[in-house]
Amino acid sequence: MDLTFKIPSFEYMVNSIIEIESKDMDEFFRGSLFYFYPNIDKDKFYSFHGNTRKGYLINCLRDIFEKEQDLFATKIDAYNKHWVDNKEIVIEAFQDAFKIDLKNEFNGMVGHIGLNPVSPRFLKTNTFDVFYLNSERGALGIALHEIVHFVWFKLWGDYFHDDIKEYEIPNLKWVFSEIIPELIMRDERLKLRNPYSNGQVIYEYFYKMNIDDKPIIDILYEMYSNMTIHEFMEKGFLLLQKHEVEIRNAMH
Repeated sequence: MDLTFKIPSFEYMVNSIIEIESKDMDEFFRGSLFYFYPNIDKDKFYSFHGNTRKGYLINCLRDIFEKEQDLFATKIDAYNKHWVDNKEIVIEAFQDAFKIDLKNEFNGMVGHIGLNPVSPRFLKTNTFDVFYLNSERGALGIALHEIVHFVWFKLWGDYFHDDIKEYEIPNLKWVFSEIIPELIMRDERLKLRNPYSNGQVIYEYFYKMNIDDKPIIDILYEMYSNMTIHEFMEKGFLLLQKHEVEIRNAMH
């Protein structure tokens, strides 16, 4: 298992933001763009469409991108060094969690350092975005979350042989997968290396979500701790299917 942080093109960064802003995302994530870049007029941005919106975003961000080149250079070195320093323990923890040998798997993972405050992940390529203002610890925390998804869905797909399109929002398989990082990263080795471990590993509404007056995270963690990974996948997903309506109602 290996990860390399890279700096993509400016066009990649712009396209990443445009894609996120075109999806049915939580307002918390959509609003982060305007928090970090107050020079972007929110009403004007959403009044534009297609190439006009993209052109407006380019005009707003190009100077920032050019001015931050020294910081980008610093970040790529810091992020990659911090990964290397923690790599062996991270691999060990993930192998214990998923009960598979990962030393020769997922060797081409890439974290794209960019201007997007949101960090989308791409299962087909095992890549994800990380915001350039993150510290090296923050970048590793994001990487841990995304690596959970890469390994989880590889095991899931090999077992169920279903359609990868079903792994994306708003499908229930996506909902299930978004809870999994909290369960995996309760491992002390990962918790120690994740600055988001204090109730920030997954979406906030999952921490408040109950089934029969018991936190859904605790229910799933107990199942995860006492089952094989494939048994947990089957029975955990059945639980979510049974309570799908109340789960989706709580996702707001």
